[in-house]
Amino acid sequence: MMKLFLPAACVLTMAAAMPVHADPGDFGAMPGLWKIQVRHVANGKVGAPQVQWHCVDEGADPWTTFAAWTPAEGECTATDQHRRSTSLAWKLSCKAAPAATAHVDFDSAKHYTGSVTAEGRGEITQVEGDRYAACTSPQD
Repeated sequence: MMKLFLPAACVLTMAAAMPVHADPGDFGAMPGLWKIQVRHVANGKVGAPQVQWHCVDEGADPWTTFAAWTPAEGECTATDQHRRSTSLAWKLSCKAAPAATAHVDFDSAKHYTGSVTAEGRGEITQVEGDRYAACTSPQD
């Protein structure tokens, strides 16, 4: 089975290369402690969630904060990025995998859903984020 997550270094490299399109302060997500659940989708079956927690600072760049979870196979580059006050959408161009599209959509300032869809395979990953509380320390 092919791994669906990029190594951490690749994710950080991809996030650092993403251009900022607007002031992060105009993005409709609240700062604080977020619980992110990422689920793999294989043959139409959604797997168990992998839970990640992270603290989002006020004014944080939405691309590096809410799009850094992007799973894909092989080395991938984010392209054709579109940002609105409550959503992010982009394409992934990967060396060892079919092209893919990804999106994150906020239905409130405290909740979002998103997914990655690979060409010829359909949805391969689902993500959901929930804001739980204010961050209380740098260790959050």
